[in-house]
Amino acid sequence: MPSFAYEAAGPDGAIGRGVIDAPNRSAAVERILALGQTPVRVVERSEAGGSFDLRPTVPQFGIAAERLTLLQELATLLRAGLSVERSISVMQGLSGAQRTKGALQAVLDGLRGGEPLSAAMRRADVVFPESVRRMVVAGEVSGRLPEVVKRLADAEARNKELRERVVSAMIYPALLLVVMIVVLVIIFTVVVPRLEPLFEQSGDALPWPAAILLAVSKFLTAYGFAVAVLLACALVILLYVLRQSWARLAIDRWAMTTRVLFQIPRHYHGAQFCRNVAMLLEGGVPLNRALENAQVAAGNSYLRERLSGAVEAVRQGQPFKAALDTVGVLPRTAIEFAAVGEETGRPAQLLNEAADMLDRQTQTKLDRLTALLLPAVTIVLGIVVAGIMMGVSGGIMAANDLAL
Repeated sequence: MPSFAYEAAGPDGAIGRGVIDAPNRSAAVERILALGQTPVRVVERSEAGGSFDLRPTVPQFGIAAERLTLLQELATLLRAGLSVERSISVMQGLSGAQRTKGALQAVLDGLRGGEPLSAAMRRADVVFPESVRRMVVAGEVSGRLPEVVKRLADAEARNKELRERVVSAMIYPALLLVVMIVVLVIIFTVVVPRLEPLFEQSGDALPWPAAILLAVSKFLTAYGFAVAVLLACALVILLYVLRQSWARLAIDRWAMTTRVLFQIPRHYHGAQFCRNVAMLLEGGVPLNRALENAQVAAGNSYLRERLSGAVEAVRQGQPFKAALDTVGVLPRTAIEFAAVGEETGRPAQLLNEAADMLDRQTQTKLDRLTALLLPAVTIVLGIVVAGIMMGVSGGIMAANDLAL
């Protein structure tokens, strides 16, 4: 288990140092608070030698991972009874990333200027996007900010776990694909050119698989560099297009409506929507306002666009179920549980149960997709290899037949 060196203020305000074992930094903060001390700085202890350094360390994860850590620490500090300003100040000392320190300092400046936490977070919108800020507003209005931040941290943790599972499932197929591309380049630029004189001896008797291999080899030998440049330019253009809102909307629409992905995005974003609406309703936010905030917090742009109709329907007094039916891309589980919750007067509880059910379905479907992905890639690569071997062996046999 990792060890963390820390500086913490005791009840009398004196700063002390120590070392504590914990699975991660957030857990270390919780254990320090349980000792009746307020952490000022926590750094993972180096395993090399017995000494440790409390200087800031370089961040090793992206913004999403840092946001998860910040939300976990903020929830822990708020639940321990610290004020919002004091919690942010402690988090600034705990963070080792200069970018994060600057963002937290901007939030502190806003708090000290009289702004609420949600408004102060706008000064650091890279770390705290609008979807997070909308949920923080609900916590401030309801007086349940620590609980809301804890749920935000739990949601970020689930998102992180799902992303890591997808990345882990894609690593091996991606490596296979890269290795196969390298092998194909070697075959077409080194192996086939050496067999070219042998193939040309066959003339019209050369089998069509070997003729295709020879034509591809000549093309790559003559225009390989130009093809590489064109592919690089196409990649740059593709990345630029993907950053455009219309392209993002088209991709999100396909993800929410296609069956190729086993409806994983539909269930995933449906679970997020249910959980966000439930959190807001539990905080005392009216249904129309809860839907508005959940619309902003939706991670899929097509779902955000479709939720506009549901928000307007609720404003006009339509039932919750009828409003969700207008969206058209939410799972039936979410709609039916929302209807039951509206009938029984427990919409938040039923939406939370729907979110849990959709999370389980997402995990199951993701496991099935990843289980099919590797065999599919292996079969495709096997077909390519078989085609190449058939072309090479066919050309050699045709040349030998002519020699006989």
